Amino acid sequence: MGREFLFQHYLVVFLDILGQRESLRQITALPINEEEKSIFIDAIKQSLGKVRRIRKYFKDYFDAADSYNPNINLVAPEHHEEFLASQKFEIFFYGFSDSIVIYIPLMGNDENCTAINGVFSAFVATSGTGLFALSDKIPVRGGLDIGIATAIEEKEIYGPALERAVHLEHQIAEYPRFVIGKELLNYLSWVVNQNCASPFGEIARNGALFCKEMIIRDTDGRYMLDFLGPKLNELVGNPIDGETVIAARNFAEEEYKKYTEQNNEKLMSRYFRLLKYFSYRNDVWKL
Repeated sequence: MGREFLFQHYLVVFLDILGQRESLRQITALPINEEEKSIFIDAIKQSLGKVRRIRKYFKDYFDAADSYNPNINLVAPEHHEEFLASQKFEIFFYGFSDSIVIYIPLMGNDENCTAINGVFSAFVATSGTGLFALSDKIPVRGGLDIGIATAIEEKEIYGPALERAVHLEHQIAEYPRFVIGKELLNYLSWVVNQNCASPFGEIARNGALFCKEMIIRDTDGRYMLDFLGPKLNELVGNPIDGETVIAARNFAEEEYKKYTEQNNEKLMSRYFRLLKYFSYRNDVWKL
């Protein structure tokens, strides 16, 4: 008897580590002497090392979030169980090649509380990892949207939701940013305006509002995660500091200068746009 697949709505985040395909294309054959072997090993280490570091960033974040114990003393003892339930979230991620997929199921019977907690966690993880990656000289680009999908195999996801996120990353994002799809925007607005029948609904509404405030409209009219914005900066326990932001900005400046000298107008213009965004958010980080 074949396996039954549950199709439902998911938020999917698709992330691509830029520049890895070009590096791998330069490796055309196995080395046949010591000099070629040294070059081969260095190229593989550079590429594979970047992929592993980005995956570790996400794993560390989700491990920390999963092990976090909320302070139940914030509420009266009779509300401890309900409070703990309101902090739950479901989030999954996996990597393949130089890409990473994060997905969050949105079905539930708690007025979207668990779902929005997962959306918020994905927003913070993507924003923070994107900045850490840039500071580590690793550009990452992504797309985020909601659609229908199903989990297959052990943890892989398949369906239109993934295709939407991939399309945003491949065709729309262009430079290292994280583009938001229209269905995700619609979902957040829907949760903000939902009629709440319980404290879970109120928590979901406030969480959705916070998520909306983590989104900004870019100069091309596209919506993207405001990964340098004030909402990320004000989070309690935020690991991002001014030094990380400066290192990320310095890398963007180096790439812009490099591609300008190479007369690579496409990549030069993309890093120019990234630098404009950094400049726009200088005051947030007091740079």
